[in-house]
Amino acid sequence: MRKLIVWLASVSLVFALAGCSAPEEEQPEDQVEYKIAMVTDSGLILDGGYSQVAWTAISDFGAGKGISHKYYKAAEATEESYQATIDNAVAKGAEVIVADGCSFEDVVYNAQKQYSDVKFVLIDAEPVDAESGETKIADNTMAILFSSEQAGYLAGYAAVKDGYRELGFMGSEEIPMIVDYGYGFLQGAEAAADEMKAEVDIKYHYCVEDEDRNAVTSRASRWYEEGTEAIFACGSQVDMPVIEAAELLDKKVICCETDKSQMSDTVVTSAVKDIGAALERVLSQYDGDAFPGGEIVSYDVENEGIRLELENGRFTNFTEDDYSAVREELAAGNIQVKTLAAGGIGALGLARVHAAEE
Repeated sequence: MRKLIVWLASVSLVFALAGCSAPEEEQPEDQVEYKIAMVTDSGLILDGGYSQVAWTAISDFGAGKGISHKYYKAAEATEESYQATIDNAVAKGAEVIVADGCSFEDVVYNAQKQYSDVKFVLIDAEPVDAESGETKIADNTMAILFSSEQAGYLAGYAAVKDGYRELGFMGSEEIPMIVDYGYGFLQGAEAAADEMKAEVDIKYHYCVEDEDRNAVTSRASRWYEEGTEAIFACGSQVDMPVIEAAELLDKKVICCETDKSQMSDTVVTSAVKDIGAALERVLSQYDGDAFPGGEIVSYDVENEGIRLELENGRFTNFTEDDYSAVREELAAGNIQVKTLAAGGIGALGLARVHAAEE
């Protein structure tokens, strides 16, 4: 618990120093236009997750190139607030807007038409019309997608190979990206269990709107008390509460998106997406008048957009050779990981993994 508290305190200090309650204070007082903007939802930005990684990449690029940049955080988690955030960024001179996550998929779908002179980058989502379900990427928009299912697969495979037989998966909400993490986790655990002729039990849950931090901590604590050894926590709303429960009960956590080993000694590993490198690449294209508008750029194990954290990992039995072997099989296409499109958990063909949905 002490390490988590220290980490939270350090994040709070960074917020205070960076003026996070008023992001414009990060820019010179006479700066009135910001060419690169990041728009994000109402949660924390410096949370150790991909919001922080995205902003760091944008800030480093802008500072290095002498290009003004700023982030805009929505006042609340509503479509109206997300739209207002984009409107504000455009009004402040944004030429390129990086939209942080699937919360903005519907808003960007409309904004790309409304602001045809502005370039949009959507992370881990595509522009989708909420009413019709139509997906459309205009010439001024590009989407960066990461293979969440492969990331989850690596996490599940490594956990079982390391010796865990009682696992849990907890997603912050039931959206495609989180579901793909979970499905990948189940399939990776199944593959390792089959190799080791083992049986694995996995508790499985997506949080709903009325589950607050205390509810997440309570559920994680119950799982741990019932025998769960490690929980794959997917989403910024669940990782810290799960870590809190793990520290109290001397259990383990697997995280996602970024390396979160510094948050707690309970973190065994993280299924990492290289968001920083992907953003640096597209911002360089924007700066060179070669913005890849109308494109979807996908990152997976093959092009090194997905990896499992080993250097800061806390494995007991899972080795670099084990990792290299499974990574090579994924990269070669010899392992096909099913996603939400496959249907429910029953469509995953699990035999040695017994998933109990809650």
